[in-house]
Amino acid sequence: MVRLSLVTASLLAIVTGLHAPTISEAAEVSKAVLPAPNASDDNVKQFLSTVLAETEDFWDATFKACGSTYEEPKLVLFTGFIATACGAVSGTLYCAADHKIYLDPAFPELRRIGLTGDFAKALIVAREVAYHVQNISDVPHPAIADGDQQAAITRSEQVELQADCFAGLWSRYVQDQHLLEDTDLTQARDLLRSLGDDQPANASGNSTAKRYGTSEQRIRWYDRGLGGKAVADCDTFANPL
Repeated sequence: MVRLSLVTASLLAIVTGLHAPTISEAAEVSKAVLPAPNASDDNVKQFLSTVLAETEDFWDATFKACGSTYEEPKLVLFTGFIATACGAVSGTLYCAADHKIYLDPAFPELRRIGLTGDFAKALIVAREVAYHVQNISDVPHPAIADGDQQAAITRSEQVELQADCFAGLWSRYVQDQHLLEDTDLTQARDLLRSLGDDQPANASGNSTAKRYGTSEQRIRWYDRGLGGKAVADCDTFANPL
């Protein structure tokens, strides 16, 4: 990602009073103390604000093109664990119950797999925003019969791969603004590859009813979004995974 361009975009938004999303720090943090503000913390917040603003601009325009209005999610920063409307959270989570993205700016999930690049962090945010889009939009979700475990597994894959594809659509939007470098897309694919169900490190963490897609599937659907032009290009519910 072209860091100078992102920082410049963020500063311009603040100085000119243009779209600058609200990022709040959680008041309730479980046995963890937020570090004292410093230059590094400010840089992280500015980076996250810029990424969130880019997602909001993209989805605002996308919803408007479909004749609807995008309801922007709220990003809540915390350290350690936090109680939410969706239960206790660590790392990163979108909560459909309150339309908030809870995020530990240390990105512990990335540290565990050895990825610390800026675009890997940006993609984490973009995928959480994708869950929000799924939650507030009319994305079709065919009904699943009670007790149909295989259908539930397929549904979870469809949801996750669509989030990867939505993140790809957003990446294309950022790329068209000349804010991406080839190394950023490499980071994105490395992240999705690391998170695939077929990776040994993920085998024990996946329940029998929850799947995210294999490394190949995740990268393929991300690339499909990257090469797409509309939400319809990410219809995982009507296409073979």
